[in-house]
Amino acid sequence: MILSTLPDLPGQTFTVVGMVFAQATLNSIGGGNTQNLVSQITQQAQQFGANGIVDVKVVGAGNSGTFIMTGTAVKIN
Repeated sequence: MILSTLPDLPGQTFTVVGMVFAQATLNSIGGGNTQNLVSQITQQAQQFGANGIVDVKVVGAGNSGTFIMTGTAVKIN
């Protein structure tokens, strides 16, 4: 699975197959849960038949201490 924070993959063409996301609180991130977020979006992408995720972003949701990781699941041609 290829992961990229870029919205494109230079030299590659792909088809968008879905959106993926995961959520965690600030308290839970410290114990390796950042990898858990990546694992969650990777599993979701695989359910779409994707072999890559582009435009991966992490966004903080205000004062709640919640973080959301999003991305676009793609099938690289």
